[in-house]
Amino acid sequence: MNPSTRLVVNTIAQNVRTIINVVLSLYSTRIVMHALGLSDYGIYMLVAGIVTLLPYLVNALIITTQRHLSFAYGQGDISNIKLIFANSYLLHWLFGGLLALLAISLVSYVFDYGFLNIEPVKILESKYVYSLVLTAVFFTFITAPFRSLLIAHENIVYISIVDVLDGVLKLALVFCLFLIEEWRLPLYALIIAAIQLFNLLMLAGYSKLHYPECILMPNIKLFKKAVTKKIIGFATWTLYSTLCIYFRNQGYAVVLNRFFGTIINAAYGVATQVFGSTQFLSEAIVNAVRPQVVMAEGSGNRQLMLNLALKACKYCFLVSALCVIPLIFEIGPVLRFWLDNVPPYADVFCRILLLSVLCDQITIGLNIANTAIGKIRNFTILVFTTKALSVPVSYFLLVRGESVETAMLAFLVFEILSGIIRVPYLMHNGGMRFRSFVSEVILRIVPSCIVMCTVCYASCRWLCFDFRFLVTGCLNVLLGVGAIFLISATSQERRKVMNLIMRK
Repeated sequence: MNPSTRLVVNTIAQNVRTIINVVLSLYSTRIVMHALGLSDYGIYMLVAGIVTLLPYLVNALIITTQRHLSFAYGQGDISNIKLIFANSYLLHWLFGGLLALLAISLVSYVFDYGFLNIEPVKILESKYVYSLVLTAVFFTFITAPFRSLLIAHENIVYISIVDVLDGVLKLALVFCLFLIEEWRLPLYALIIAAIQLFNLLMLAGYSKLHYPECILMPNIKLFKKAVTKKIIGFATWTLYSTLCIYFRNQGYAVVLNRFFGTIINAAYGVATQVFGSTQFLSEAIVNAVRPQVVMAEGSGNRQLMLNLALKACKYCFLVSALCVIPLIFEIGPVLRFWLDNVPPYADVFCRILLLSVLCDQITIGLNIANTAIGKIRNFTILVFTTKALSVPVSYFLLVRGESVETAMLAFLVFEILSGIIRVPYLMHNGGMRFRSFVSEVILRIVPSCIVMCTVCYASCRWLCFDFRFLVTGCLNVLLGVGAIFLISATSQERRKVMNLIMRK
């Protein structure tokens, strides 16, 4: 399969997987809440929330391992590939084991000294849940290097199949909760841990069968200090960027609560759900294109790497715009359809966060390019600290008596600033030409963006009936895709699309 076809197939697989898993997750959550009851479900979420930051570390390690593996594949150095995988695998066992031991040592403090407000009759069950949640997280740590290996090989289709099976199993097995009357909460935690073990076996087994660099029992002689130091350093800054986003998103919730109470938190919570739901389309493109970008850099082809990164900027924005622009215009009716009681300011918050999604996508490919180059410390500090600074600035604005809308606009302003920073940084450190960014990204996205905005405005201006937002969305997708194909795509890209269609 050639790279262009693989990129399309991987993107489709990611989108299909996400849509299926979102539907399965929403329905299984409903079944779980019915089986456990609100109190037990709340206990599970509370106990699981204690280790909520650990998945951020896992994600940082996945990105780090995948980057170094893809870079080594680009270089064609098989011995180095084996070293990177072996050292990463050992590090995942080490980090997973140490964090599990640390968490186990805190059991008494968490449950026996009133740190959590849990009914005494539920303490023993909660301890079992805590142990099983830690087991599931440990399995997730060990699974990470195999997931990274599959991503580096651009085998997104198999990962998507395993992820869909994960969602199907969660939905199927939660019905087991109705078979017993008591201890449903630990049984649910056991089901989640068992599914994580299933994921580990599926990914590890496939990797061992298909990739010779996959070593399930690495020799300690493969442990190299230089390789390990490089992986840890890269993972540290990747984790820092993730925590900056976490601090920004959660920090806004705290700041808004401090000044306006829980009603505004409800509006912000709705907006963040919409914000997160609109990002999966661009993430599918990012996950599909990242290995090719890193391999191009590893092979020494800097120009190809930059070209792929600019294409990622263009198409991440355009694909997001197909979903986000109609939502910006129709967010009021959509919220009223979705929620029985729409919190005040929810529509304003949604529009601001949706605009920030679009602004971020314009330069998202430059993030991938900098990851490929590997010099991420200064880039991470500049870009992601800027994002996090929106929280103290919003607090300062509210202290001065500014409106909640002004405080939320700080979110958008700092998102724009962080995007702007990426451009001169890649020009200086990556050799990207400003003219290339303008011609390949800005001038390509603006016409299609104007078409989509015009379509949505005309629909909202001249149509008036229930569920109009469905018509607006469909018209935007139809005419938007046409505009992207005819205006934003290059002639070479149009030929590739037509060749793919004709081949079908």
